[in-house]
Amino acid sequence: MTYGDCGGNDLKAQVKATHAGSDIATAIDEYLVGENNCDDTNAVYLNDEQLLVPSATNSLMNLDGAEYEGRSWKQLFGEGIFFLPPDYDAAAGDAEMRADLDACIATEGRQCLIMRQCTSCTVESHKEIVYKRLTGWFPFQEGISTDTTIDIPNLFTNQWRNKNNVLHVDYELYSSVQDALTETGEWEQADYNSNSNKYGFPRNSGPTGHIGNQWNSYEWSGGHANQHAFYIEVPSGTTVV
Repeated sequence: MTYGDCGGNDLKAQVKATHAGSDIATAIDEYLVGENNCDDTNAVYLNDEQLLVPSATNSLMNLDGAEYEGRSWKQLFGEGIFFLPPDYDAAAGDAEMRADLDACIATEGRQCLIMRQCTSCTVESHKEIVYKRLTGWFPFQEGISTDTTIDIPNLFTNQWRNKNNVLHVDYELYSSVQDALTETGEWEQADYNSNSNKYGFPRNSGPTGHIGNQWNSYEWSGGHANQHAFYIEVPSGTTVV
């Protein structure tokens, strides 16, 4: 086998030039994407394999970058047709989420709202839940919350606990964005993990009493929230990236 310079061509262009007019020149498109085309090809692959939904037109579509209830939204993470995993780097993901939460303080006088939309949830009150933060956050430490630390993405995705996260003290839950904005209809019943179980938001919390199996988990199965997305409010005039 002999190796040499392709005259400035990338491998795909060279194969096409060498085998012009043959089946090889056409077939190579299935295996090599060509120079500067990796990002587009990766996006196509993820949409095909992971069922990502790139735009927002109805309740079954992704709201990332879209306006809903008079607010703009950015997707944080999701499962099923809204697949978007949390950041693999837990510290980086937590830092980004804290910055996103703080982005509303200057204009709204509060942290940005977090909304979970769940098309597979079997109880109407849990198809849309809005989390409104009332207090600050403990410093970051990866994993389960402790008496002095918290991993915010993990809190919502896998381990919903009451450490620095007590209903009516640290946050409120609502069944719609408008309720959260007008501060009406706060949920009355909270539920949390008391150990290292991997039950995520909102465990068995409910508007007036416990409601089971509407929780999400990015590590365990069993709940009904298999098709959901978490979004965070984006301040007016901010570009979603």
